[in-house]
Amino acid sequence: MKHKYILIIIFFPFLLNAQGGLIIGNGANVVITNSPQIVINDGIFKNDGDFTAGTSTVHFSGSTATVNSTIGGAAVTTFNNLNINKTSNDVRLDFDVMVDGNIQMNGGLLILNYSDIELEGDIIGETESKRITGTGGGAIIKSLELDTPTGANPGNIGAEITSPIDLGLTMIRRSHTQMENNGNYSINRRYDISPENEFGLNATVRFHYFDAELSALAENDLELWHFDGANWLSFGSENSNTTNNWVEASGFTSFHTLTLAEDMTLALPIELLRFEANVNEEKKVDLIWTTSTEINNDYFTIERSKNGVQFELIEDIPGAGNSSDIREYRTVDHSPYSGVSYYRLKQTDFDGTHSYSEIRAVNIQMDQKYSVYPNPLEEILHIVGDASGNGKTTIEIFDVLGRLVFYNSYPMGENVNSIDISEVEKFEAGNYFLTIRTANEAFNFNLVKISD
Repeated sequence: MKHKYILIIIFFPFLLNAQGGLIIGNGANVVITNSPQIVINDGIFKNDGDFTAGTSTVHFSGSTATVNSTIGGAAVTTFNNLNINKTSNDVRLDFDVMVDGNIQMNGGLLILNYSDIELEGDIIGETESKRITGTGGGAIIKSLELDTPTGANPGNIGAEITSPIDLGLTMIRRSHTQMENNGNYSINRRYDISPENEFGLNATVRFHYFDAELSALAENDLELWHFDGANWLSFGSENSNTTNNWVEASGFTSFHTLTLAEDMTLALPIELLRFEANVNEEKKVDLIWTTSTEINNDYFTIERSKNGVQFELIEDIPGAGNSSDIREYRTVDHSPYSGVSYYRLKQTDFDGTHSYSEIRAVNIQMDQKYSVYPNPLEEILHIVGDASGNGKTTIEIFDVLGRLVFYNSYPMGENVNSIDISEVEKFEAGNYFLTIRTANEAFNFNLVKISD
């Protein structure tokens, strides 16, 4: 029989100085009541059990080496307030954390180290010498409702958004990995913005950064670049301030990945005159493209997506190799998604290098054979069919980054026409994309999970 050891720490607003660190063992519970100040001085915070922060503030102080000043363990730790106050060296994350309140930066860096911070409050006091970073990986994640925002800077993470249109529930990820395209590099900061309303935003973004993130790029030449899942597009620099470190641009009708760079373009081995996706009378999609020049062009690939992020192969079409004539290509997607389908054209050279066209979208309102509820998600997702189909039905759920977060197959037919998925209870707050696949059809739904 396993015994759980329960440690209850009850403080009034006094100070606990944990010299050398605080380690919570497997099976142990640490419960903080009231609002004490917990100081981890020259030590680690390791949580292999359960930590209930109450309304406390956990401080990291001292000057010990970063390797000896870490936040980790086997469990995701939820802090109330977190204060980084190193006089030298830094603090490193070794596991994901959640912060219900604020992160106060008073000294040293907080290094993400491939770990994520889910932030409910704000980042306070970031400067060149005291900031959150992580060029290897990891992100700061902030989710909230953005309704006609004006200069909104969610969580004070540095992405300032203005839009005359409601974005709805919006998740913003700030990370510090450098983006690369065809030998062109960005600064060491990017924002992945995933709003509930993804289109027609007419938004303006003020992108904040630090000098330490410039990565030798010329600050006066920085432009705001947008990656839509296939292509980099420059929105230029309508306004900027190299003293206060920001670049501003407008005209964003949708959001995916934003960064700052001098140039992120990719020279195409074909000259593409047009690429179109049109719904025909049979509710199929006609795909047409025309080239005027092809250099070492092996083949084209038609790709389709339900969310504009993750694409699947539909068909390969042989290219002309080398040509200076105008050539038109055509094909048909016989199984588009119900609702919005996104298409892009991938071109592959004989040496295997490839490039992408711009994305095209169509909207097809088909008779839905399935109802999906509740939405927003709660503890169980119910999927009910009309009992018209028989055989295997596959359920796929993706997050806004295109990652598969749920997959399973079920028998469906006249006697079995419903599916209950309890795993959605564990989903993090944000937008998700559901696909229901049968042998001959695919149905697409947008889902939302909100915080409890």
